[in-house]
Amino acid sequence: MNEKIHLKENIFYDNKIFLNPPSGDKIIGKTNKILDYISFAKIISAYGVIILHTNKFSFDNFKNDKNWILTNLIEQSFYFAVPFFVLCIGATLLDFNEKYGLIEFYKRRIFKVVFPLIGWNILSYYYRVYFIKSMKKEKFNIFKLLNLYFKNEIYGLFYSFHIFIITYMIIPLLAYVEKNKKMMIYFYCFFTLLITNSLIPFLIDLLHAYKIYLFWPYKIDAGYIIYIFSGYIIQNYIFSTFEKILIYIIGLISFLIQLLGTQISSYRHNRTIEFHMGYLQLPTILYCTSFFLFIKENFSLISKKLNKKYINKLGSLTIGPFFLHWPLIEFFQKFPGLIFRMKIFTFYGGSFICIISFILTYILKKIPIVRYLVP
Repeated sequence: MNEKIHLKENIFYDNKIFLNPPSGDKIIGKTNKILDYISFAKIISAYGVIILHTNKFSFDNFKNDKNWILTNLIEQSFYFAVPFFVLCIGATLLDFNEKYGLIEFYKRRIFKVVFPLIGWNILSYYYRVYFIKSMKKEKFNIFKLLNLYFKNEIYGLFYSFHIFIITYMIIPLLAYVEKNKKMMIYFYCFFTLLITNSLIPFLIDLLHAYKIYLFWPYKIDAGYIIYIFSGYIIQNYIFSTFEKILIYIIGLISFLIQLLGTQISSYRHNRTIEFHMGYLQLPTILYCTSFFLFIKENFSLISKKLNKKYINKLGSLTIGPFFLHWPLIEFFQKFPGLIFRMKIFTFYGGSFICIISFILTYILKKIPIVRYLVP
């Protein structure tokens, strides 16, 4: 008998809200509405972004010594940072139409991302020109300033927010898929993108080492949309124990491919080789999605050690560190003898900058008008 997905009635059972299925049918469900694990994922993502950027100085400047082995381990371990935010978008927003309309959706996104991005670009421009003096003053021209913004030439790290904005543009198209067809369609889209955009191109690139060159014309230019589908599936699909273990094993193998592949190829070429890296590379997608699932499924254990109230509070502050940490890093660059020559800068310096960023965000949220920069 063909399996059916029933999405009509919700029942509460074993801390899950299940979409009521007849006996023998496939169960699709979702966790409680208070998604504490999403807040936790955002916190470690914000921390991960800062660690990656403090680690980048050592990672990009390859040195054939044991210290670079640790540098590479740090880089790969925190490489989930940006994909996690897109996974969170997929987990929380693909059902937005059940709560509010399209106008409200875009209103929220504009206030949460677009206005802060414009504001921080303006502030960062003046910060870099007049305070840090790491950027030349541009003769006022609206088109030049727009290009600085669109090309991320004020701070390159702001590119991730352009990813978020494009993602928000796509969300309504996906959200209005019929409820009883969502999971089936999202699974199809996820595996189609995984195979056409990641698996086959990754295998073709591997063949280059054997001087076998193939052309693949069927790559779907859909960017980070695969993480949107992944986030929704992880949030709403009830995985069996076997499925979870299999996904964790695949994720671990993918992480090792990314770690050891980067390590071996970099030592072989005596420079940093990032072939096995990339947010849309097969190992990264599998590693990030499996880790995200692991956090969701094991958050009850994590929350025993951490207070959910504080997790959710910190989770609401994560946009601030995204904008604030790089100006702070650039500020400390003016004192290389103080901190950047220290081999432990990645963790101690990165953690310090992370703490300062969260504190500043908390303060900014208390100031009228200014608080719109850190919604």
